[in-house]
Amino acid sequence: MTFPHPHAQPHPPPHPQQYPHPSAPPPPYPQRYAPGPPPVPGCEACGAQPATAVTVRAHQGMVIIMRTVTRRGVLCRTCGLAVYRQMTSDTLLTGWWGLFSFFVTPFVVLGNAFGARAALHRLPEPYGALRPPLHPGRRILRRAPAMLILTPIALVALAIPTLVVVGLFSGGGEGSVALSAGDCVRNEADWPEQQLRKVGCGSPLAEYRVLEEASCGPRDYLLRAEYTIGAPGRPGFCVTPL
Repeated sequence: MTFPHPHAQPHPPPHPQQYPHPSAPPPPYPQRYAPGPPPVPGCEACGAQPATAVTVRAHQGMVIIMRTVTRRGVLCRTCGLAVYRQMTSDTLLTGWWGLFSFFVTPFVVLGNAFGARAALHRLPEPYGALRPPLHPGRRILRRAPAMLILTPIALVALAIPTLVVVGLFSGGGEGSVALSAGDCVRNEADWPEQQLRKVGCGSPLAEYRVLEEASCGPRDYLLRAEYTIGAPGRPGFCVTPL
């Protein structure tokens, strides 16, 4: 026969299994949030919005060697234009002084214009700057490097068609200085200076007729070589009064 220990505690009765009441609400599930769009980055320089990723390059020629500096970043319109104008202006000043740099510089300038500048101009005016923005300064064409480099190029480009037009209007007319035997001329200067103008032989302005050198007399005037055709470098004609 077994006797209980005098200090033993009675075992508690087992708890009946509890079931949720049929009318109780279901247990709450952990709430899930749909991920939103990632935050739009602001300008690296001033923190303003909107901003875009741009790449701007500057080229420097050093006679034999050369180097290209590249800056990539997310910039607003104001700060991006400041970087673009400064680096492109530096390229126009220092990018030509080398054999290969002379040909690389135009591609760098055009790449900045059609790449970074075009992307920045598509942005609206920035807002919400956290720091002072970079100052864009004057346009590239209004800066000294652009004027020093582009002005001679523009003058040469304009001079070529101008010379062509002048040559078309001046060639073969009454003011032509290319003379041959039988032409009639008028001297706009005093002899022995020669400033001859070709005119029609029936014109009242005609003063002299051009003769070949073999037909020239002692009172005739020999023409300078610039007025002859087919005999450069020596007088081949003369003029005799009409």
